[in-house]
Amino acid sequence: MPHVSDTPAAPPSRQLVLVGAGHAHLHVVSQRHRLDDTRVTLVDPGGFWYSGMANGMLGGRLTPAEDRLDPARLAARHGVTAVRGRLAGLDLNHRQAILEDGRALPFDLLSLNLGSSCQAPPARHPGPAVWTVKPIPCLVALRRCLEADFRRGVGPRLVVVGGGASGVEVACNLSALSRRHGVNSTITLVTRGKRLLEDAPRGASRWLSRLLARRGIQVLGGARVIGHAAGGALIRSDETLSGEDSLALLEADHVIHASGLTPPGVIDRLGLPVIPDRGLAVAASLQSTGDPDVFAAGDCAALVNHRLPRLGVYSVRQAPVLLDNLAARLAGRPLRDHVPQPRALAILDLGDGLGLAIRGQSWWAGRLMLLWKRWLDRRFMARYR
Repeated sequence: MPHVSDTPAAPPSRQLVLVGAGHAHLHVVSQRHRLDDTRVTLVDPGGFWYSGMANGMLGGRLTPAEDRLDPARLAARHGVTAVRGRLAGLDLNHRQAILEDGRALPFDLLSLNLGSSCQAPPARHPGPAVWTVKPIPCLVALRRCLEADFRRGVGPRLVVVGGGASGVEVACNLSALSRRHGVNSTITLVTRGKRLLEDAPRGASRWLSRLLARRGIQVLGGARVIGHAAGGALIRSDETLSGEDSLALLEADHVIHASGLTPPGVIDRLGLPVIPDRGLAVAASLQSTGDPDVFAAGDCAALVNHRLPRLGVYSVRQAPVLLDNLAARLAGRPLRDHVPQPRALAILDLGDGLGLAIRGQSWWAGRLMLLWKRWLDRRFMARYR
């Protein structure tokens, strides 16, 4: 008779699926040894682009290669299975993540780190070329398109939509890119606010306004772009009445939208609680309020008790908590809470080697600020290359 072992069979490995290759998931992959014998799969949509270096790349001081890394290589180094694809939905009853190509990935634990998207009115043909700051490859394509114009000596009319940090960085780096090629471009920044960086100290906003004026960047405040038409962007001032007669045409060859960041649309199709325009509703443990085995971090997640700005630093700070709680959930241990920092450091890349650092009501400007930012950014990227 064959020998029958009375040793119990080893329990099947738990399956953790990480959807999205954002800041937090890069950290989890790099610390995969913390998850014991769990089978870990990373769903990578096609590379990680670092938002902190994106505008420096747009301005021509950084190459696209410096702003990008391959999560599949990181996954291979740490024993994580990498799958190229995008999330289409969840089958929560059967515990499966469904990808756009129809593949179904079973999971015991799921984590979402999907980033954000940028909303813009549809392009019109004929009309200006319409671009958004997310996904970041759009900025790569914009730079190449403009450089082709510059090589022909053409200075296009550029409109940037958004007076927050992203819009200001885009406008300044488009100006820097034009100067690098010896071409003058007309740049107009359109913002709904009465001043730039409305949440920043007033002194920083005034300094920034003077800088943009010196660079020839026109700022149009109290206005919004509501659509596109042949010849440019359709704008409406807050001081005008509604209706077609209130619209004005702002001439443009390219319109770059750098405001209105929202969670990706797939969030609304998961069958889990969401906070409108903010993302998947998560508790302080970063667990979905509708399913304790679904976690989320970064721009796609909305903490129920905190409203966070869409800054990469918050996803970076959530990463260790996410890792600890995934490991704890797999082991049946208590989870810990993520407590967001009350103030975060933001350093704007203003092109031409100049930076603006803001933390709470303190601010500093100059070349040292950009050198500091470059050091922080390169240190982050080197950690995962």
